[in-house]
Amino acid sequence: MIWKIIYFAVIIVICYFAGRISKKITDLIFSNRLKNVINNEAKVKTLKTVTTSVFKFGIYLVAVLSVLVQLGVSPTALTAISGSIAVAIGLGAQNVVSDIIAGIFILVEDQFRVGDIVTINGCTGTVENVTIRTTRLRDIDGTVYIVPNGTISTITNKCRDFMNAMVDVGVAYEEDAEHVIEVLKDEMNIAGSEVKGLQDIPNVLGIVGLDDSAVTIRIVAKCDVKENYGVERELRLRIKKRFDAEGISIPYPQRTVHLVSQEEKL
Repeated sequence: MIWKIIYFAVIIVICYFAGRISKKITDLIFSNRLKNVINNEAKVKTLKTVTTSVFKFGIYLVAVLSVLVQLGVSPTALTAISGSIAVAIGLGAQNVVSDIIAGIFILVEDQFRVGDIVTINGCTGTVENVTIRTTRLRDIDGTVYIVPNGTISTITNKCRDFMNAMVDVGVAYEEDAEHVIEVLKDEMNIAGSEVKGLQDIPNVLGIVGLDDSAVTIRIVAKCDVKENYGVERELRLRIKKRFDAEGISIPYPQRTVHLVSQEEKL
């Protein structure tokens, strides 16, 4: 009995060091030299996480088989168990096989990478991890989504080449719309050379809405990946300061209250 306990302890130690060694091997494979070959750090990171998961699976499989042998399970029984597992996979684990195949296609076709902002099956978030079976997303409020690769049907990737920042500006109906548009174009020309993350001068599209209390003018700016929110905040600040300097009013809800005296009620 004591020897079996020692044997199990040795297996645990071996698995631990095998995991450490596999990590070093993975780091060596995906060294800076390979990064230069692939020329995409995000893709290298994705491939690295998948390779690590494959190494871990192999280590765990060998450990389980070693324990079964030590427990007295004969090779014939192991063969029978393997056959049963194969039948189980064939009958009830089609989803697992589908997930693995889909994971391979995700990697080969470079559909998305670790760090990309994507929408998958209605879930939007940043890709934190991609394995052979699943993809893990984290949305802006910290919620984590685990999506089986086999269930992925449509992918919306917001991190390819560039992103668009969009700012809608409401101005009062009393303002000269053409003058406001010219002021915005002038300010966007200045912003094009000063705002970090912009790839081009922001485009003032013009009037896109006639709302209850405001004329809505839209601005679209081509910017670097993941810089769109920062660009939008900076453009809004610049527009507010420029409107204040030009005397252009931005409408806001107002409420008029009529007070009726006691005599008027009578």
